[in-house]
Amino acid sequence: MLTAGSLTERVDIMVPIVTRGDMGEQVVEFTKKATVWAAVHFQRGANVLTMGESWLSRTVSVTMRNNSIIHDRCRLRWDDKTYAIDSLNRSRRDGSITIVASVLDENE
Repeated sequence: MLTAGSLTERVDIMVPIVTRGDMGEQVVEFTKKATVWAAVHFQRGANVLTMGESWLSRTVSVTMRNNSIIHDRCRLRWDDKTYAIDSLNRSRRDGSITIVASVLDENE
């Protein structure tokens, strides 16, 4: 159940703006559209063994109030990191959105 007390983190919603470059190519830039209160949790089972390599999963689960701004092509900005949305599920029953997102490696 989504309660006001559980939304303790500030998350920026970044929406894609598509333009054309000098050569006619599509250029996608992300612009902050809103900052919302959310609950952010790191996914469990972070250490994974794949093909003999150990890596740290950088996936979070984000729960926020339902809004018309966010969609699956948006990005999230939290804790000085940018996250790509892997899945987005809206719940009409409790008015929430649950998002699974992975951090992007932007060489920051």
